[in-house]
Amino acid sequence: MKILDRYILKELLGPFLFGLGAFTILFFSVETLIGVARMISESDVPFNEVIEYLACRLPQVLIFTFPMATLMACLLTFGRLSGEGELTALRASGISFVRIAFPVLVFFFFLSGFSFWMNDTVVPDRMRRAYDILIGSQKEDIIQKALLTAPRSLKNGLEQSIYAHKFDLKERSMQGVYIHYFHQNRRKREIYAEKARWTGERWELRNMRTVEYNQDQEPVFEATAAEGWTGLQPDEAPPDPEELSNRTLRPEEMTRAELKRTLDILHLENDPILRSKIHRYRVMYHQKASLPWVSFIFATFAIPLGVRPHRSSKSMGLGLSLVFILVYYILMTLGMVLGEAGKLDPMLGAWLPNIIFGVLGLIFLTRASRS
Repeated sequence: MKILDRYILKELLGPFLFGLGAFTILFFSVETLIGVARMISESDVPFNEVIEYLACRLPQVLIFTFPMATLMACLLTFGRLSGEGELTALRASGISFVRIAFPVLVFFFFLSGFSFWMNDTVVPDRMRRAYDILIGSQKEDIIQKALLTAPRSLKNGLEQSIYAHKFDLKERSMQGVYIHYFHQNRRKREIYAEKARWTGERWELRNMRTVEYNQDQEPVFEATAAEGWTGLQPDEAPPDPEELSNRTLRPEEMTRAELKRTLDILHLENDPILRSKIHRYRVMYHQKASLPWVSFIFATFAIPLGVRPHRSSKSMGLGLSLVFILVYYILMTLGMVLGEAGKLDPMLGAWLPNIIFGVLGLIFLTRASRS
């Protein structure tokens, strides 16, 4: 049986590597190279930083192209084996279809496990560096729709997180600002300001409200003011605009643990203004786990689908791959939109396409093993 396993995997490896290379190049050309062209044309970015930016984007691109290559490789490999009668010969010798597919399923199970590890360790670190390079090339003109910092520890033992509906580095200003202070994961103080402006030494707040909380998370003090400044102590003040811009983290720059910690600490779900933001982060938290397992799910789906003789051609395999990839990402986008809008549970929204393709895969595998 080891000979059979090696033979099946050898037949699979060629189409998989071809698909991985083709889809990765396509993914880069459509998305990443546009950003590179803008960096080169609009900013004086050194060539070595452009290469580093592309290298940093590669791990995230692979998370998306692994499943694409898996789908095409399984359709082509099992289509060829079926079309040339090799599957029929193997089954006639008493080897079940599940046993024939076993080494492929094991291979893609471990590939999905590797993708899960990479998506939660390598990708966040490399994406932070990629955005550092990209933001650095546009440093003077950066205007962000929103800012959300990772929790930072203060010298007095508190943790501080900042959310701004709009952050403008050029004007050194923020709008719709929430500054949260926590102690041992318990909310201690919350400052809201309609606007904030950096004076060169501190943030001046306009139309601000400060709320203090007790150990039971109940408000015990509330004060409003037309003008004020941040922090009762110097150490409690938020960082300057340049440091804030470096601390702005997108979901793809965070590990699952960091996303979970941010969600637990901020308690933004209690604020209707930020509810859509918290839904988006919850969807991304679950998607970081669901997306890497698409390779294994696509394998269970594509292996039995590729056994019919008329699917042995490369053009047919590539065409079917593109169709199913399109269907999957339409479902993924639909799940994300519904989850971020609060019309679908964020966990279900992130796992929706995996559930649909996984159920179809189990049905197809069961039918193929019985036929």
